Amino acid sequence: MTAYKHSVDILREQCRVDSTRPFLARGSNTRRCENCLMAEFACFCFNRTSQTSPIHFILLFHRDEIHKPTNSGRLIADLFPHDTEAFLWDRTQPSKALLASLEKAQNNCTVLFPRTDKAKEQKRSERALPIQQCPDNTKHTFVILDGTWKQASKMFHQSEWLKALPHLELNSDVQRSFLVRHSKHQMQFATAEVTAMLLSALGHNTQSDTLLQYYTLFNERCLASRKRGNELTV
Repeated sequence: MTAYKHSVDILREQCRVDSTRPFLARGSNTRRCENCLMAEFACFCFNRTSQTSPIHFILLFHRDEIHKPTNSGRLIADLFPHDTEAFLWDRTQPSKALLASLEKAQNNCTVLFPRTDKAKEQKRSERALPIQQCPDNTKHTFVILDGTWKQASKMFHQSEWLKALPHLELNSDVQRSFLVRHSKHQMQFATAEVTAMLLSALGHNTQSDTLLQYYTLFNERCLASRKRGNELTV
């Protein structure tokens, strides 16, 4: 099924064009939907329902993540395409478009990343909940680092151009509150789950629940795609 293309789709296509070698993930021989990256029989593009987000997202992808069928950060763009921008991370040469977006957000922008001892040593500023609304009602921008914990830590600490931005930690109290409402989830969170937790912490429970439901469907289709030669049971 053909789905509308959002910022992550466009970024992935551009990375494919620019790449000097193909990305070969596990199951690369599977015939996949070009949009949702699931096996064709497990395509869930019809579940993309464009919605409005109360906040603006900048998804900053580690290069290893952008082509992975199991990447969950792209689900944010699936649901909130008009409120989501996507860029590849680069330690020293971020794209001009990314820097322009950060400049436009100025003091209304936060990196979502836990407080660390290294951040303290660097004297990086922190932001606390609740987030103060801008006088002109401009949506607050959150930079979401999409990668493994090790990759995201590298992205956070090694990017000089990110260090001027305050960061927000979803602390243990926020996590416990989230887990009470969603008892099936464990303490190891995917990017989509962390973003749903952020939305919940900001009081946007409808959008948080919608993203979690979509993430659950995504997981089901990922598992189905791994069962090569089997049809999806619905």
